Amino acid sequence: MTHLKNRICSIFAFALLPFVMFGCLSLAAQNTVRVDDGMTETFEMSESGTGAIQKWILPERRSISRIKIHFDPIDPLKNVTVYARMGEDNWRVVKAIKTPIRTSPYIIRAPLSTDAIRIVLSSSIGMVDRIVLYGAESRTSTE
Repeated sequence: MTHLKNRICSIFAFALLPFVMFGCLSLAAQNTVRVDDGMTETFEMSESGTGAIQKWILPERRSISRIKIHFDPIDPLKNVTVYARMGEDNWRVVKAIKTPIRTSPYIIRAPLSTDAIRIVLSSSIGMVDRIVLYGAESRTSTE
């Protein structure tokens, strides 16, 4: 009886496999493009003087699905908090990272709509060289 159940489960799993694969293909087929054209960067020291605050400001609000953070892997990033601006002075935490990041680029997948990204480094080691933002291709008409 157990052998029969296992066989039925195997057949069911293999029958579902094509549907799962087509579902994943449709997600992969979505146009994900760079959305960081015209982005400007600002830098300032934290009030305590032991860390840094880096901001990247977009010329307009964009839908973002992925943030790639590039840095020198010799100086790992530690105690990093990534924020997205949701309003004039309203910043939302996208990801807080306490453990050292040693692999560059570090990728954060977080669907959001923003016009600025802020990265706060609480320790004096490591610094972000640049970020790359990816999102949905804009559907502006050319009429």
